Amino acid sequence: MADPAYSKKEIRRAVNLSAFLGWLAITFPFLWLALGASGFAGMLAYLFYASIFGLPLAFALCWLVGRPILGFAMKAPVSWGKAVLWGAVISTTIAGITIAIGRYRGWRQSLDDRFYSRLGGGDNVQSIDGILTLYGWQVLAQNTALFVALGVAIALIVRWHIGPGHSKLER
Repeated sequence: MADPAYSKKEIRRAVNLSAFLGWLAITFPFLWLALGASGFAGMLAYLFYASIFGLPLAFALCWLVGRPILGFAMKAPVSWGKAVLWGAVISTTIAGITIAIGRYRGWRQSLDDRFYSRLGGGDNVQSIDGILTLYGWQVLAQNTALFVALGVAIALIVRWHIGPGHSKLER
């Protein structure tokens, strides 16, 4: 069996850095909105809750989903192009899992005659009784595309930080 291009320590650093950067990329826009809406105290409160709930979730997702994929991808040196590819694969996988869970929950809600919900109003209704409208699917697609783009950007930052790995020719 060939020696891997990255050590276990480098893979751990890559997963942890991905989790932190992912959390930061999702949290920062909301911090900015909280600062504008309720000032510095509101931003600190949001940051507190985002740290308590968001950081563990980000690390859990990166270790459960990202680590196995990164372990496979980092057996060989990772070029910039491969970083883009694997960043897209990991973020698309995470998005796919969350979309599947969300749509399953929505379908289950739609089966309950006692349940009624409407997310949005006017022409901007995203879901009715847990089922997405066309506009809801559009918003979901846009958010997923943004999430995958953030995953690619994070992969490029991680590749820059960790490096290209070691090929047999360099040893």
